[in-house]
Amino acid sequence: MPRLLPALVLAVLLVAPASAQVERRRAVTGGPVEELFWAPTVISTASVTNLPRGNANFTILHSFGPVSGGIGQLWGLDGAANIRFGLDYGISDRVSVGIGRSRLDKVLDFRTKVNVLRQTTDGRVPLELAVKGDLGITTEENGFAFGDRISGLVSVLVARRVSDRVSLQVTPMWSHFNAVVPYFVGGERIVPEADHVAIGVAGRYVLSDRLAILAEFVPVVGSRTEGTKDNLALGLDIETGGHVFQLFVATSHWLTEQHAIARNTEDFFAGDFRLGFNVNRVFGVGK
Repeated sequence: MPRLLPALVLAVLLVAPASAQVERRRAVTGGPVEELFWAPTVISTASVTNLPRGNANFTILHSFGPVSGGIGQLWGLDGAANIRFGLDYGISDRVSVGIGRSRLDKVLDFRTKVNVLRQTTDGRVPLELAVKGDLGITTEENGFAFGDRISGLVSVLVARRVSDRVSLQVTPMWSHFNAVVPYFVGGERIVPEADHVAIGVAGRYVLSDRLAILAEFVPVVGSRTEGTKDNLALGLDIETGGHVFQLFVATSHWLTEQHAIARNTEDFFAGDFRLGFNVNRVFGVGK
């Protein structure tokens, strides 16, 4: 069981390119609904939106320190930031692969997303359905063997564009860490959980052709590491043509989903949130 999740993630990574090669075209009376979300991420979690074939998306995700630091820390802007640089590529209109690197724990992650179903304009397919896998490797020297530095996530993304303005998404997720390290809080020994199950809920409301507001909530279901909290984020999408900027407030400092689920210790409603921004730049590759 402890090694099962990374194996599933690796299987998704290997199957995705094959899926792109054997993809069949068929006549449909209604085309796919476009732009359920403007970017491949909602805020800190993946969205069902995928990259068109031959397109790449370079991303910068940046999360500042907690605003509870007050003016002395310029409401978190002076605090330690977590940054993730990433690059994703659309193998087909339904399959993308990507790689990224985060500052915290120097995590190198590989990910893929496969759209199994596309919502259609004629309503024959009412939902968008995608599967995502993420394999993370902690590259920071920590005394662990290579296999114990691996983490992973498998998620199923189910979304629907309800109207021209509203899109909703529900995402069951399973995160896993091959090794966990006990730690002490107030003299009490805490043993982290290796596995967490969560159900993400996200939504977007379009204000104009260039602006939309976002919200996501990722509650953990079942057992969890003691002291961890559910991640909550609110954001603003700014579409500029080629770029999508996202400004947000969020609880989690982590920028990979398995870490955000398993290691977030901050409570949004207690004022333990931080400012951040994402930059998405899409460009064509080749012909």
